[in-house]
Amino acid sequence: MKDRPVFEGQVQVVVEHPSCVVLSLRVNSGASSFPRANRMKRTTLTLIFAVMAITAIFVYARERKAGQKSFLIKEQAAGAPTPLILQEGEGDQLIHRAGPLKGLPFTIKVDSQFGNSEDFFVFAEALAPKQTIPFHKHENAEEILIFPEAGASVIVGDKRGNAGANSIIFIPRNTWISATNTGTSDIHLLAVFSRHGFESYMRSISAKPGQPLTPLNQDELTRLRALGHAVYWDISKGAYPPGVAHP
Repeated sequence: MKDRPVFEGQVQVVVEHPSCVVLSLRVNSGASSFPRANRMKRTTLTLIFAVMAITAIFVYARERKAGQKSFLIKEQAAGAPTPLILQEGEGDQLIHRAGPLKGLPFTIKVDSQFGNSEDFFVFAEALAPKQTIPFHKHENAEEILIFPEAGASVIVGDKRGNAGANSIIFIPRNTWISATNTGTSDIHLLAVFSRHGFESYMRSISAKPGQPLTPLNQDELTRLRALGHAVYWDISKGAYPPGVAHP
């Protein structure tokens, strides 16, 4: 009796996409010179390999799904950005506990903790008459200052002038900025930063209303400012940083 054709199977696993695994079982037919027992062994081995490959695929898919679920849980725990409609007094209310503006209340409107922003940092505060924001600059972010009321005298880089009502001050990176309330009443300001960084300093030197305003020494202030990518001018070197406009 002539040998019947035997089917020799080859299992091929192809990953075409991270979420898609393709299993192909390629079957070749043809006459075999092996005895029937060997042919049976070869067929059995082919089927075993196919089952093993299918099992491996299911395990891979299950582990991948579990990994994706774990990633989503972590992402949700970190907090997705939250849309906000904030009124004038709303936000994370804090008080400066150190530095030249010690005791001054301010409100964080948006940052990585309040609103879970990915880039922006926004805060609001009011300057009392004769109160000054000292010369400083930001190394990693651009800043916009908005003054709803008139009364601020501003120096930004080589520019100097008085900010009228609803004025906007643009401060590029690494540009010295200082502002003084030269009026007779409080003036409000809104500071908008293009990147995170300075908020870590602002939070580090502040306290919640009702909490003690624990002071910080100069070394601590310098360290925290560096963490916030900010540099404050050392007035022992003179009243004005080099290159800025002044009287």
